[in-house]
Amino acid sequence: MLTLTNELVAIGKTAADKADAIAQAVDLLTAAGKIDPRYGASMMGREKVANTFLGNGIAIPHGLPKDRDLIHDTAIAVVQLPSGVEWGPGDTARLIVAIAAKSDEHLEVLTNLTDVLSDAAEADRLATTTDPADIVARLTGAAPAPSAAAEGLDDFAGGFTATITGAHGLHARPATALVELAKTFDAEIRIRCGDKVGNGKSLISLLRLGAEQGAELRVSADGHDAETALAALRAAFEAGLEDEDEAEEAAVASNRIAPAADAVSYDGNTVAGIPSSPGFAIAPIFQFAREKIVFEYNAADSDAELRRLEQALHTAWRQLEDLYEEVWKKSGPAKAGIFRAHQEFLEDPEMVEAAQMLIRGHRTAAFAWNQVFNERADILAAMKDPVLAGRAVDLRDAGLRVLRLLGEVAKDGNRLPTEPCILIADDLTPSDTAQLDPALVQGLCTASGGPTSHTSIIARSLDIPAVVGAGMTVLDIPAGAPALLDGEQGLLVTDPSEADTSHARAALTDLKAQREAEKRDCYKPALTADGKRIEVVANISDVPEAVAAVEAGGEGVGLLRTEFLFVNRDRPPSEDEQVEIYTAMLAAMNGLPIIIRTLDVGGDKEIPYLRMPVEQNPFLGERGIRFCLAHEDLFRSQLRAIYRASAQGPLRIMFPMIAMTHELDAALRIAEEVRVEVGAAPVEMGIMIEIPSAVVMAPELARKVDFFSIGTNDLTQYALAMDRMHPTLARQADGLHPAVLRLIDQTVKAADAAGIWVGACGGIAADPLGVSILSGLGLKELSVSIPSIAAVKAQLRRQSMADNRALAERALAAADAAAVRALR
Repeated sequence: MLTLTNELVAIGKTAADKADAIAQAVDLLTAAGKIDPRYGASMMGREKVANTFLGNGIAIPHGLPKDRDLIHDTAIAVVQLPSGVEWGPGDTARLIVAIAAKSDEHLEVLTNLTDVLSDAAEADRLATTTDPADIVARLTGAAPAPSAAAEGLDDFAGGFTATITGAHGLHARPATALVELAKTFDAEIRIRCGDKVGNGKSLISLLRLGAEQGAELRVSADGHDAETALAALRAAFEAGLEDEDEAEEAAVASNRIAPAADAVSYDGNTVAGIPSSPGFAIAPIFQFAREKIVFEYNAADSDAELRRLEQALHTAWRQLEDLYEEVWKKSGPAKAGIFRAHQEFLEDPEMVEAAQMLIRGHRTAAFAWNQVFNERADILAAMKDPVLAGRAVDLRDAGLRVLRLLGEVAKDGNRLPTEPCILIADDLTPSDTAQLDPALVQGLCTASGGPTSHTSIIARSLDIPAVVGAGMTVLDIPAGAPALLDGEQGLLVTDPSEADTSHARAALTDLKAQREAEKRDCYKPALTADGKRIEVVANISDVPEAVAAVEAGGEGVGLLRTEFLFVNRDRPPSEDEQVEIYTAMLAAMNGLPIIIRTLDVGGDKEIPYLRMPVEQNPFLGERGIRFCLAHEDLFRSQLRAIYRASAQGPLRIMFPMIAMTHELDAALRIAEEVRVEVGAAPVEMGIMIEIPSAVVMAPELARKVDFFSIGTNDLTQYALAMDRMHPTLARQADGLHPAVLRLIDQTVKAADAAGIWVGACGGIAADPLGVSILSGLGLKELSVSIPSIAAVKAQLRRQSMADNRALAERALAAADAAAVRALR
């Protein structure tokens, strides 16, 4: 453990400039035998490439990673400058905390700086005290933080207490959920954790509370709807707000990547990190370089700068919305949720107000924003809880997105590789990671970060082997150096021997064996051991995915989400444009059938230019077929395009969100009028079963269509009255709940009686247990994501339908979802 003594603290000094201040700190470290004096030049080198001023008069100069061999022992020296010294334009440093770190022992001191950074009075006390022991005690944690409430906030009169039970405390996702809920009320909301009080509508303010598992929070509110707000917040806590998927993902990752008992020893130069994503990679090193953004510090027109900041925040928010949709398509809503938290950062009232205050003091928008988001990121990075500290990367990612719009990118070279490699970085933001091409980035190693970070979660979803937290020395590895990465043990090996690479190649072979076997057999039908066939088809959104679906062994498309033709544009696609896209998809499928779902918007799917109505509860409003019937011109245009394309290959039309028979009657009438107008041949017509009323009316509906497709995600949320995107209830909205399974069973029986078939598209259609139960309930088709096709088909070939039927009967008789998931 690092020890800071009075001898390494200089009190009441003055400095001519920054270089003089650093020189005084270097003298202290050199005299104590902690560093080679040449390390001072390394500290000055760091100042040329990074701003080490934290805020509140505190600076933390430190050297470059390449010069760590000049450090004899990890140490910290403090130079107190009561009158201050200019550290940068507009920044005055009074407490110089110089760091010489061979390892991570100095992090404890940075953690203890957290409260000082957010408490101007405490920073002033340390900058003026005449007793070095005060500084030593404060930075080593021997002296407790001042007991004043954070930022002068007090509790309101009305409120309640709640205990944090989640393993990772009040981390990013539950905090984001809490902020989103708080923002739906006019009341001012405050949350206390010990002596700290945070703004309930500020994500950063809540994260800075550092509320760990077992912490007791006091939630209070003031305003005309305070009582309603408190009731909703209490319900959110009681429903398990803090027990979110992020902690579960970390636990799953931990179980998945546990190293083997017989650890492998490598001959090459080995750097140990933390296993983050399993697998092996053998490739040259690629050093990731983030762009440098430059900007002016001062501005004459504050009003113009305020407008620039507002516009940049709005643009960045829209970029994140597009990224959310892209990642949602690629990796699902849980991974995409990362970018919802980033949007909350951009809307954080305290951070925006702090930037606006600096701008009113004639700073540029870029300078103000850069100062504000970095100060808060530094505070998060110094927190003791690794999950909370890891959110500093997300805040910097969101902050840099805005800064790029306000400043000028001076360097934007080869940020991403063009050849196969093992990519090295200090840490990658989620935005960076989402752009990685697994075909090129065969392995990933970061100096910082941890397995619970959002970056690690996305890396696992992209199936990229990864090691994180490997230390700054990895940044010094030359680009192009031969290397191998062992994601099982958390090791990066440079200059591997032939024996090392032979072992890694053998491990790669074993790791790929099962996937290759499934891929080899992916074109075989999903024929169970007792001769029953289930069609396994794909959910797609565009032409490249149609191609990928066929290559993955898909037997058709069970769900073409046409709403993705309507996003990321300022007007609807024309009829001819739609014909071209549908025709290209049919050509890609090479005779395999496609089910085209007509436009399904509303609820959580908003398209601004469609003039969608503002509704109190959009999930119970004008969505799906109701929207189409209310916008008949748009509906007819899409149907004309579908019928025109139908001459090019087999397709079926499916209407979404049918709740009542008269809606289906209207949709079928319009479709038939369009078909006759176009002169097309009839096609099979079907509906989504997503609403309990459709299940109840299934016998009547079945007589009017050729097939049903059960949308398990929506059926689950409507059956259980749980919004599948709700921050606290979503994880309870399990499609394998017996209530949902009984609705599916009822639907299948109605379809069987009418002589039509039933499929399913939704999360449980690719869940291994869901595959067994749904097939056992009598579904004839499972529509899944493209990467799941081969595995689902292989699973069904190993099973017998008799066993699956018996399993389904037991699931129908279960009491809850947990009991179903316990079945085997």
